[in-house]
Amino acid sequence: MEFGWIINLLGLAFNGLKWVIESILSMTLLKANPDLVEGFSNTIALLVSLTAIYIMLVVVSMGKKILGIIILLGWVLLLVSMVISAL
Repeated sequence: MEFGWIINLLGLAFNGLKWVIESILSMTLLKANPDLVEGFSNTIALLVSLTAIYIMLVVVSMGKKILGIIILLGWVLLLVSMVISAL
């Protein structure tokens, strides 16, 4: 199975994000000095991407902990109900 299209899609999304940031910066903060727009937009796009990845990893990690607690609670309740029903 070929995964090259995923890399192309990620590159396209990153370039789109960079373009949006360039547009916003050139219309607002860096209107007086447009030479700085490209450098700052690359850095901002990279930091936004890394922040999004970090947030997804935190959410997945938190979900994993919650699922572990639910599974543990389920086993404990199953064992308790088995003991109670055997009495």
